[in-house]
Amino acid sequence: MCSFTGELIRVVRTGGEMNTGTVALLVAVVGVAGTLLAPVTTAWVSSRSRRQEFELQQRSELTKRHMDDEQANLERLRDTYVALNSGARRYRFRMMEDLYAIRSGTAPDPATEVARVEFQDTYAKAQMLVPDDVLRRCQAVRVALADARKLLIPLAGDAGDDQQKWQEAHTFLMEMWEAILAMQRAMRQDLGISTTES
Repeated sequence: MCSFTGELIRVVRTGGEMNTGTVALLVAVVGVAGTLLAPVTTAWVSSRSRRQEFELQQRSELTKRHMDDEQANLERLRDTYVALNSGARRYRFRMMEDLYAIRSGTAPDPATEVARVEFQDTYAKAQMLVPDDVLRRCQAVRVALADARKLLIPLAGDAGDDQQKWQEAHTFLMEMWEAILAMQRAMRQDLGISTTES
């Protein structure tokens, strides 16, 4: 092997030609080296390919998980909006029913208190999920419903015959419908259902 190395160095330095024995030996060395390195190279390429495939699979799973989380959050938000909207409408409707019951001399329905508590619970949950711009509209509805209740409480007592107070409560309940509609528009816009706020 030492004479081969010396021969190779001499050929490279002088630019001379190699004899056939040297060429044959060189071809044999390259062949043996290729044969010995082929499994190592194949293993390295295979390992790299598996690593890339694993990383691609991990990214794909992460993307899918992210999309599933976004979908779950959207569904949770939509369910919250539906509960807030229906709860506010139900509570307002119950107060309108009570207002007419008071006018006819009947006591308010206990279902109104149930509707109030349900709406307050839904609102409390929404505070942790709903974006600020929608929450401001929900807050306006919550305050309007509380103010309407304050107008109804004296009417249910001994002020039930006061036509002016009854009319004030009726007008307030009718006008607060605009606050509910504004809340609905903000919710629809946040969900991407409606693009403009009017």
